[in-house]
Amino acid sequence: MKILRKASSPRYQRNQITSYLLVSEKTCNSKNLSITIVEMEPGGVQHLHSHEPEQMYYILEGRGLMTVDGVQREVSIGDTIFFDSFAEHGLENIGDTMLKYLSAASPSFTLEQCEELWPLPSVEDSAQ
Repeated sequence: MKILRKASSPRYQRNQITSYLLVSEKTCNSKNLSITIVEMEPGGVQHLHSHEPEQMYYILEGRGLMTVDGVQREVSIGDTIFFDSFAEHGLENIGDTMLKYLSAASPSFTLEQCEELWPLPSVEDSAQ
């Protein structure tokens, strides 16, 4: 059993977004699954991008405008958005509060992708 914590997870920060890499090849040698928790400030934008792993977002707090392959829909607490491998996707926080979501992708992002996409040390490591 592995117990992973947000405060000890690698992360990235950009465009008013902080993403914490919980489950991955980098954090626990997962080859089939990557899980992140993402916090997006009001006005934050995850720009359109695509990748091989299929993915889902589960909205925990707030509301946003989700775009998948050119289709836009408003999303909010309790919504699950699924998109296939290589689907172009992005999300914008259109609310006035924090937007938080849990993301799962399969197969796992590779170790090299994890190093590139989540380059910052954990909050715990940064505090030391």
